[in-house]
Amino acid sequence: MIRRLFCYTLIAGVLSVPCAHGQDAQAVIKTAEYALGMIRGPQRIDAVNTLEYWGTGSTYAFGQAYHPGSAWPEFKATYHASLSYGVPGMRVDVTRSNPDGPIQGGGGLPLAAPQRQIQVVSGRFAWNEPVPGAGFIAGSTAVPTPDAVNDRLLQLWMTPFGVLKMAAKAGAAAKVTTEAGATVITFPLSGAFEGISLKATLNAKNQVERVEARTNDPVLGDMFTETTYSDYKDLSEITTDVPFPSHIVQKQGGFPVLDLTITKADTNNPYVVFPVPDNVEKAPPSGVKVETQKVSDGVWYLTGGTHHSVAVEFKDYAVLVECPLNDDRALAVIDAVKKTIPNKPIRYVVNTHHHFDHLGGLRACAAEGATILTATGNKPYYEELWGRLPHTMKPDRLAKTPKKPVIEAVADKRVLSDGTQTLELYHLQGTSHADTMLIGYLPKAKVLIEADVYNPAPPNAPAGPVVKENVNLYEQIKRLNLDVQQITPLHGRLVTIADLKKAIGQN
Repeated sequence: MIRRLFCYTLIAGVLSVPCAHGQDAQAVIKTAEYALGMIRGPQRIDAVNTLEYWGTGSTYAFGQAYHPGSAWPEFKATYHASLSYGVPGMRVDVTRSNPDGPIQGGGGLPLAAPQRQIQVVSGRFAWNEPVPGAGFIAGSTAVPTPDAVNDRLLQLWMTPFGVLKMAAKAGAAAKVTTEAGATVITFPLSGAFEGISLKATLNAKNQVERVEARTNDPVLGDMFTETTYSDYKDLSEITTDVPFPSHIVQKQGGFPVLDLTITKADTNNPYVVFPVPDNVEKAPPSGVKVETQKVSDGVWYLTGGTHHSVAVEFKDYAVLVECPLNDDRALAVIDAVKKTIPNKPIRYVVNTHHHFDHLGGLRACAAEGATILTATGNKPYYEELWGRLPHTMKPDRLAKTPKKPVIEAVADKRVLSDGTQTLELYHLQGTSHADTMLIGYLPKAKVLIEADVYNPAPPNAPAGPVVKENVNLYEQIKRLNLDVQQITPLHGRLVTIADLKKAIGQN
């Protein structure tokens, strides 16, 4: 999972109101623009329209910690960003590699080789480039990512220059205060970012030092994001009067998602363009789709997106394995279960592990009245999350229909059975992906349910390197003496045990 090089911090809107100590907000903003070398020419106008910067450091996989509640796992990274405030557009080109030391957690760890990711936004379009210039180079295709537009635009406006540009446009709506001796500019956003406010703190040199905001997250609710900029320098190859922060740190949920040392910047309006590939411009809006495939009597595979679920029918109730991503996906999956297994309540929802993409829809399932079954280590973490963190910016189903979630812990094994159907849950040992990982097994159907520890490649794809997590899964199947014939991965496609054996070189 790649979720997150783009942070949820910024702007696209308007500022708030007057000023502290009689200060004029626009005068404060203008002073900060001068401090960053943005005001140029005889007309004294903002002349920084495009820029690029390069750096090295770390990116972190948001929501993918090995232990619930611990820091997000780290990747080493080289980083190159190209920005245009006029378009507006931004291209972030990152190459990730494995960190030093033990490797634990999700987000794609461990990488078999350095991984290049290119993420672009241009106006109202967003896409990923498998290779630079994808969509304009023969044999290459850009991947539309319409749901990422707002996140990536926020990242653009989150830069020190972007913040001040939008603050200047806000006019009399700006509010300036003093906190702990520092000047703070605060303003609410508008349009697609309605309800979000931005707080920018200036340092003693009137340079943007910190940006704070609260935005919505399916797991963390009204999530706090903080970005700090420090050690401003002239990092251009040709000397300019435009200082750039040589250290950038972004945090979400209390932990870093980005920590960069900037080694070079071009603030002299370099030529950067963001043409939109034809397939991106013509891509339909994203939507939630659930496809239902019968695997065996009383067992259905619910696919249609990046994250899958499994529904199991018992005599008097249904069990849903995985309620992923967010409310929208969860509610669509719940509706599919009700149509597939009518007139039976969803009594239990099994959560495979605590990573946010697999946890994000769980609140909707709790609002449905289902009992959540999850690993023992997750129970106090979920209770703390759901009891402490409000969801007021974008209330989800549980926020709209409050009830106390019922969570039951699964230690090493839990069996659900009514004489006609049996579902066995096991704590998966030996995995470096998440220490709270559960797998499911249906002995009657001989079906294994697993998440993230085996993501099958498309049919007829060339064989890749052997993956440690795949090997461990097979070894645990043997240790538990499970007679697995089919596997329903919660990413990928329905496969057989023979496919797993082939993937680990045991065909």
